[in-house]
Amino acid sequence: MNMRLNFLLLHRSHQVLKSCWGMSSPCRLGSISTSREWLRSFLLLKVVTVLVFPHEAVLPLLAGCACSMRAALLLLRSPNVSAKPSTVFLAQLALADGLVLLRWAVRLGAGLLLGTESEAGCEERAFCRRDAVSAVCQHLLDAHHLASLLLLGLLGLEALLVTRWPLQTRRLRTSRWAQLSCRLVWALVLLELVSLLHFRILKQDFNLSMLPALSVCLRKTLWLMDSWLHYAVFVNKPPRKKSSFS
Repeated sequence: MNMRLNFLLLHRSHQVLKSCWGMSSPCRLGSISTSREWLRSFLLLKVVTVLVFPHEAVLPLLAGCACSMRAALLLLRSPNVSAKPSTVFLAQLALADGLVLLRWAVRLGAGLLLGTESEAGCEERAFCRRDAVSAVCQHLLDAHHLASLLLLGLLGLEALLVTRWPLQTRRLRTSRWAQLSCRLVWALVLLELVSLLHFRILKQDFNLSMLPALSVCLRKTLWLMDSWLHYAVFVNKPPRKKSSFS
């Protein structure tokens, strides 16, 4: 009798847990789909702010930083962050806005420090340091622009490969290659940042005299490539098939 009662209790508990799981599954799927839609909106915002607005505009930078913080939180809470290359690129794109926050922090800290030096009478030293801080802030903003262009190009390339050659490029579209590409992006960004700061300090260096012109040329080329990639992805996007359950 007791064994039969225990069996009935276990069976009833199993049915209750099964029904609870069935009720909670749509909620989980809904939250996952909402996160994906929000990340798509974040990508669209980054495309507009990077490719349409000037890279020194304050309001797009503020909007991009705020959305990047939300995107970083979503990606960190997701258990499958490294499952797809697009999530790796989106996480690095959100991380690139940290350069903007660093620029604002440097400007704020330098403003407070140089204000005290001006009051103490060291005006010439404060002027030299103010010029150096202005150069660092400008190059941090340029580095943010370059990193955003490169990462948007990788996202557009990955989406184009998925759209046109999904089976042929499956081995290339992995998180390992995405992480390697992001490392190369940050290496290029840091190399340009250090080189431009070195050229700003040592203006007589003949070997780096063509570096600012090359930097501008690189950004224009990347802007054209990113615009073409995202336009091609948008135009050639296959229509969604209607489900038989709808």
